[in-house]
Amino acid sequence: MTRLDQSVRAETELRLAGYRLHLSAPTGALLERVTSVLVPACEVMNLAVEPDWSVWIGEDPRPGGSEETAADRPELVLPRGGPRLTVLDNQGGRLRVSGRYRPDWATAVIEVDACARRTQLVLPAGDTRAVRWCDWLAKVFFASRLLQAGWRMLHASAVAIDGRALLFLAGQRGGKSTLAHRACTELGAAFLADDLVLLGPDGTVVGWPTRVCLPVDLPVPRAVGTLLDGVVDGQVRRRLRLTPAEHRTALGVTYSPPLPLGMVVVIARTDAPQAPAVRAVPLDRDALASAAAEALDVPAQRLFTSDLLGLTGGPRTSGSADADDVARELSEVPGALLRVGDPTMVPTAPVWDALIGLVPGVAVGT
Repeated sequence: MTRLDQSVRAETELRLAGYRLHLSAPTGALLERVTSVLVPACEVMNLAVEPDWSVWIGEDPRPGGSEETAADRPELVLPRGGPRLTVLDNQGGRLRVSGRYRPDWATAVIEVDACARRTQLVLPAGDTRAVRWCDWLAKVFFASRLLQAGWRMLHASAVAIDGRALLFLAGQRGGKSTLAHRACTELGAAFLADDLVLLGPDGTVVGWPTRVCLPVDLPVPRAVGTLLDGVVDGQVRRRLRLTPAEHRTALGVTYSPPLPLGMVVVIARTDAPQAPAVRAVPLDRDALASAAAEALDVPAQRLFTSDLLGLTGGPRTSGSADADDVARELSEVPGALLRVGDPTMVPTAPVWDALIGLVPGVAVGT
């Protein structure tokens, strides 16, 4: 492995569902950036004698980072704008990979010693964007192991109310993020997830760290984040994309650690003529089964967090969970089907009034 300067290093250890990852970096600021993304989904722990895996982070002082490339070798390009990886060497339990997190970014080098249960990540010096590699490796370490251990990844938003997780299930741009944001600002809920959750075999809900996308119809600051335009049902929808740190700082949102599943709201469009903006009804088996199947359909997200090359010693891939099993688990907690007549009204419609009596803890001011 490339020899890193070990004279002054910052260290921390993260734990999630019993798995422990040791992180070491040349500066505490770099580790703080990683923990700002992964905590409180993960806990910061005292250093263990034998963590499950270690990631050592160093810097390449050369301008532009490493020049190691292998133009004649295949490149693994991960989905959702993920890293582009090329295997340089793989012998005797040691793996050497070069990669670019984005096509126009400088090259980083990843070296893996499987016997020592250690990954060494060499980043371009002074490139503030390169910390994304650290976030990604930590997510791969935890997600690959949890999914192999029976956890399920769901396309859902979630908040914490009265010590329990409230899940919002809907199709793409169906109002999940909007209701999670409103629950935080109007009900005093803590934030768990904008786009992805992990649901454990024991019903524990982990808010998976992702960027947050909020409709500009909501009262959110415009001085931070990135403005995005999209088209839904033939209409332009503008959203503000925020990093977890921007989300916490700009909006003053409190994040929640993992919690037991407590409630489920499925959001669905209704084409009934003269339907109210929102109307809540008891959540029936068919609606829940359909929502669970759609929420589990996240092949790109699962692939993005799979350890395909063994960079953190985790399982390479995991299959999708059974939708019927997930639906049965979700049916064991209070739930509601929220019928939406006009999606543009979700940011202001009397959602909580509609859900009272079906979902505990949603009364404003309680």
